[in-house]
Amino acid sequence: MIFRKSILQEMTWFAFGLFVVLLLIIMTSQIVRLLGEAAIGVLASGAVWTVMGFTAIRYLPTLFSLMLFITVLATLTRMWRDSEMVIWFTSGRSIYHFINPVLHFALPVTIITAVLSLVVSPWSIEKSSEYRDKMLRQQDTTQIAPGVFRESGSTGRVYFIENYSADTQQGNNVFVQIRRDNKISVITAEHGGMTTDKNGARWLTLEKGRALEGVPGSAEYDVMDFTKGEVRIDAPKQAAINPAIRALSTWDLIKNPGHQQQAELAWRIALPICALILSLLAVPLAFFNVRGGRAFNLIFAITLAFFYYNCINIVQAWIAAGTVPAIIGMWPLHGLFAALTAFLFWRRAKMGAGR
Repeated sequence: MIFRKSILQEMTWFAFGLFVVLLLIIMTSQIVRLLGEAAIGVLASGAVWTVMGFTAIRYLPTLFSLMLFITVLATLTRMWRDSEMVIWFTSGRSIYHFINPVLHFALPVTIITAVLSLVVSPWSIEKSSEYRDKMLRQQDTTQIAPGVFRESGSTGRVYFIENYSADTQQGNNVFVQIRRDNKISVITAEHGGMTTDKNGARWLTLEKGRALEGVPGSAEYDVMDFTKGEVRIDAPKQAAINPAIRALSTWDLIKNPGHQQQAELAWRIALPICALILSLLAVPLAFFNVRGGRAFNLIFAITLAFFYYNCINIVQAWIAAGTVPAIIGMWPLHGLFAALTAFLFWRRAKMGAGR
C-alpha cells in the first residue's frame, strides 16, 4: 500500500500541474491564431473568446493523452534519478509491479479521454462552427468592410462594398478585383452578400453584375454580364478529412461507410487507446542511467510518443484516401506499439532492473 500510494500521489499532483501548463500553452497558441483571423475578418471579433473555449475543448483528448504519458514518464524517471527504484527493487518489487499503480492512475484518465474524443470534442467542433457562422452573419464588418477597400494578401484579391444592411444581410455597389496568373479580373455588382456553405467555406454572392478579365496593358478584355454569381472569400484548403465530417457525432460516423467518415472514427478511437499504451510504455522508457546523459531517455521517449501520434495521422489519411481498408484501420499500429511495450518490459526485467 505504501508503494502504490506513494506513486499514485506523486503522479496525481504532477498531472494536475502539467495539465494546467499544457492548457495554458494551447489557449495561448489558439488566442494568437484566432486574433489573427479576427484581424483579417475570417472570424467575428466578438466571437474570439467563445471560439477559443470550444477550441480548447476540442484539444482536450490529445492534451489528456499527452499529459498521461509525460506524467508517468517524468515520475518514474525522477524515481530512477533519486535511486528510489533501487530501494523498491531491493525490497522485492519488480518492474512488473509498476503496471498496477500505473493502470490505476491511467484507466480513469483513459476513460475521460474516450468520452472527450467520441462525444465532447465533435460537439465542440459543431458548436464552434455554428457560433462562428452566426457571429459572422450578425457582424456588420467582416473581411469585406463597408466603405473600405480590403486586400487579401494570400489570395491577391481586393474587395469593396459601398454600404451594408444588417437587416437584409446585403450590400450595394460591390467591387472585386482578382489577380490570377498574369490576368486581372474586375467584378462589379449592384448587390452582394456573405454566405457560408456546409463545409464552412465563405462565399460572396453577387447579383446583377459585370465581370471583365484581361492582361494589364492590353486593350483586349473579356466581358461577361451575369444575373447571379459567387466568389469564394477563403483560400481553398486541402485537408485529409472534411471539416464538416469532424463535427459529426460518433454514431453518425458508425452508420456511414464512407472513407473519410471511417478515418475520422478510427482517429477518435485511437486517442484513448494510444493514451493507455503510452502510459504503460513510459514505465520501461523511464529507466535512468546515471552514467549516461540526463535527458537521453526523455528525448528518446518523447520522440517515440510523437512518432506514434504522427503514425496515427498518417494512417488516418490512408484510410480517408481508401489506401487502408477501414476494417483494418489503425489496429496493426496499436498492436505494434503494444508489442513494443511488452518487449521493453521483458527486456528491462531480463537486464536485472526488476530484481
